[in-house]
Amino acid sequence: MIEIAITDDHTIVIEGIRTMLKAEKEISIIQSFTNVKDMMNGFDKNVQVLLLDINLPDGNGITACKELLQLFPELKIIALTNFEDISFIKQIIKNGAMGYLLKNTDRKEMVTAIKTVLSGERFLPQKIQQMLLNDSLGKTAPSSYFIPKLTSREKEILDLIIKEYTTEEIAATIFLSVKTVESHRSNLFQKLGVKNSAGLVRVAFEKGFV
Repeated sequence: MIEIAITDDHTIVIEGIRTMLKAEKEISIIQSFTNVKDMMNGFDKNVQVLLLDINLPDGNGITACKELLQLFPELKIIALTNFEDISFIKQIIKNGAMGYLLKNTDRKEMVTAIKTVLSGERFLPQKIQQMLLNDSLGKTAPSSYFIPKLTSREKEILDLIIKEYTTEEIAATIFLSVKTVESHRSNLFQKLGVKNSAGLVRVAFEKGFV
């Protein structure tokens, strides 16, 4: 049994990974954390692989990666992030991470990554490998896919949707009518090119809105 842990400040991401890996009988998620402090204070020495977000509320995964590996040298760390930033990739690998995954990864790639790093090999998706190659050759990475502009109100509503608020709860929280919230939600669907809230959450992570 491969025992893993997840550190991400969005519980919806943690639960999404739990669901994704539920059918994997070889993998057991034994811990999860939403911030650096709790992770550093409560980390289980039996964890073999850690999925670690880079952007955390009380610190960053790049620094935490180095600190954890000083305490648990046998631990294998995979960065799990929205950031396709060459400097982040290079920094966290330099600090000892064995893998780098984007949050829009699928189950097959995640399982492959976990098993690969556990065997002592590095795992980098093809896209990340190409970015590192381009960087080593002095080529600038092409600008990422189109990211639509959201109004501050749309961002506020998107954040609440990600936190699994219902339309009625959103309306009550930010003092709008249900009809107005539904209108903003419809605009978000259109701007992000999705048909439902699940797609909205997925694309929001892909495009780095959270």
